[in-house]
Amino acid sequence: MHESFAPFGPLIYRADIRGEFNDFLLEHLESIRDSQDARDMLVGNIEQQRYAPYPTEEFSSYVNEHLFNYLKDRYQRQLLINRNIFNDDAEALNPEKNTVKYHMGPGPWVNFSHKGEFNPMHNHGGILSAVVFIDIPDELEEERESNSFISKTSGCLDFINESQHIVVRPQTGTLYLFPAYLWHLVYPYHSDVERVSMSFNIFDLYVGNFKFPHHSFPPWLKPLILV
Repeated sequence: MHESFAPFGPLIYRADIRGEFNDFLLEHLESIRDSQDARDMLVGNIEQQRYAPYPTEEFSSYVNEHLFNYLKDRYQRQLLINRNIFNDDAEALNPEKNTVKYHMGPGPWVNFSHKGEFNPMHNHGGILSAVVFIDIPDELEEERESNSFISKTSGCLDFINESQHIVVRPQTGTLYLFPAYLWHLVYPYHSDVERVSMSFNIFDLYVGNFKFPHHSFPPWLKPLILV
């Protein structure tokens, strides 16, 4: 099950991946704890950030499904917003009629977050970025339901677009896919538990023969991509 929404412009995709995909991610967590340190390329104030060398073919098969859904939802959204510019050129971006190709740069990484750790406001390189909540302990929801105003955003993801923002309460087995330029942050929490998430970026994204420029879209789509 998935949905796409645009609370303040950029399209954000959310999918429930509980079951096969999330089980696959969980299965490899212990080996990832000992993999290469990823902190040098990241801004997070998190002690354990590790590159995640998932089996490439299997991991890509899961990612492909959601990338395709995101591109299809974006294409259909554009068609609804402004039908009059959709011509033969626009059809070149229809993922149902063209091959989708991309790469993930250095690959995905996993954040093993603990009490007091956080990710400051930042965005990513590439075309699209993803956050996957692999294991979110119940204690974080209990903390957010406490009487403390500060605790209302404990461990939450916050998407920010100029003066607007939307706070996401993480849930185990949920994937978010969004434009890489979209600013976001993760709030600290105070419970003595581990919060596990995974992220990756999409680079060199092709739909058919069209290559998406970094942080931008084709000129004839500018009125439709709400940035």
